[in-house]
Amino acid sequence: MTLNLAGLALAAANYSLVVNGQVAGKPAVVMNGEPYVPLSALKLLGVTGTVKGNTLTLAIGSARAPTPAAGGANQMTALEGCINQTLFNGIWRVKVVSLDPLSSSDTWSPNTPGWAVKLEVRNGTQKTTSLMNTGFGASSGGSQPALILADGSTLTLNDSDFLKPWSQDVLQGGVNTFTLRFSYPGGTTAGQARALKPSKLILQINGKLPSYSEVKYSIPDPSLRVNLSCKK
Repeated sequence: MTLNLAGLALAAANYSLVVNGQVAGKPAVVMNGEPYVPLSALKLLGVTGTVKGNTLTLAIGSARAPTPAAGGANQMTALEGCINQTLFNGIWRVKVVSLDPLSSSDTWSPNTPGWAVKLEVRNGTQKTTSLMNTGFGASSGGSQPALILADGSTLTLNDSDFLKPWSQDVLQGGVNTFTLRFSYPGGTTAGQARALKPSKLILQINGKLPSYSEVKYSIPDPSLRVNLSCKK
């Protein structure tokens, strides 16, 4: 079921839909030149719909939008999406390009398995900037990228993989593509690694930027969470 949004002239067949900073499970579609939004997306805004016969009745206020659960990084509010889906928070257009298993993820521990996450990060502003200067990383109050397993535990990031892209300036409209390696705890066997795969990648960002940065995020929480079990 969809609700017509009159007055917008859009040409594409469908659009990714973001509701209150969250990527909706279904896209907005265009019919006869007009966009339509899924009822499931409206429910995130507290709109309920009931069907009786050939009549769809919408109401506001009888349902409340879901509140994110309080807790650790795996439960924080964030812009969400899937592998190969671009997420835009007003400064960065971020896409997880691939997720690949590694038989050896650490030069110093050649028998330690892990995962390689390839990221594409584009500068969506009109100013040259870097991840370091826009709230990424411990120095700005956030944290390093986190690869979360299905049981909620976190793999160890190879710090050197993140240091260069974190500090690298990216021109306006430019792209920074890099790969991050994450390791299981020492002693983890290949079989154990296959049985416990990553479920989410979290990029936590401190959105409170100083005025001299001359850029700002377009959503209250610019952090990004990628569901690694789905792909666009």
